[in-house]
Amino acid sequence: MGKIADALNKARREPARKKDRLGPSSEIESREQEQAGTQYEGSPEPAYKDAIASKADVQTGGKAGFASKALQGPVDPKLVVFHEPGSPAAEHFKVLRSQILYPKDGKDRRVILVTSAMELAGKTMVACNLAVSIAQSVDPYALLIDADIRKSSVHRVLGFEPSEGLSEYLQRNEPLSKYLIRTPMMKLTVLPAGHSVRNPAELLTSAKMRHLLEEARERYPDHFIIVDSPPVNLAAETLSLSQNVDAVVFVVRYGYSKQDLIEEAIAKVGEDKMLGIVFNCFESPPGKYSYYKKKYPYYSSNKQG
Repeated sequence: MGKIADALNKARREPARKKDRLGPSSEIESREQEQAGTQYEGSPEPAYKDAIASKADVQTGGKAGFASKALQGPVDPKLVVFHEPGSPAAEHFKVLRSQILYPKDGKDRRVILVTSAMELAGKTMVACNLAVSIAQSVDPYALLIDADIRKSSVHRVLGFEPSEGLSEYLQRNEPLSKYLIRTPMMKLTVLPAGHSVRNPAELLTSAKMRHLLEEARERYPDHFIIVDSPPVNLAAETLSLSQNVDAVVFVVRYGYSKQDLIEEAIAKVGEDKMLGIVFNCFESPPGKYSYYKKKYPYYSSNKQG
């Protein structure tokens, strides 16, 4: 079995701490599994061992845990699917979730990249809301990967301090479980970006990153991986990441994102990878982007940004 599985089960089975802000400890517990054994040595071997919890594991609980990090601050109010699950904005994310879980064309898309043309479009907030929404559904599990090593913010949205994560994992021969953060929310695990490095493009285009995404996709059909990436027009690594995922969700901030930059970014990624466009910060579908509405029919609006 793969190491990603071991790592995720280890993340899930630690009892939630009293200071955690997202929910009760009883929601995230799972059975004890073997600790990751084989380290990544640059070969095509999977980079992880089996540690993904099953539905029964979460329901029945487990005994052992590992040193994940407690959430230390409040969850961002813009995480509407958590704070206001019945709100119109949260319902939009449920619609987007349904398009991913139950696609009309029947194609299995479980590794989803969330990006934008430029910064400040709200891509990280969309990625976090989407991941939490998937985790709140009945069957699937969600792994949220912060791949924006240059300017990470997933940790801030979910209420924990910056910590080692993806950048350290890609540079070291250590188990993935060391860097995963088990959230006290049902079926949600986070791999933070880690500390900033001088060569983020090289790390995120490495074979080790590719193997991480490949195994996450291939081994477990009930797991969905949401990857928050840098903006397409600002970072070279996003194009490489987009070719190693199943689909791309593109975030457009209404009244802010420029159409020519959107078109440039979509052309770079390739229309065949596009799952849809999320229009952020609007109350009704904007006629200004009618071309995109026809071509990419998946939407979500979030008045809170």
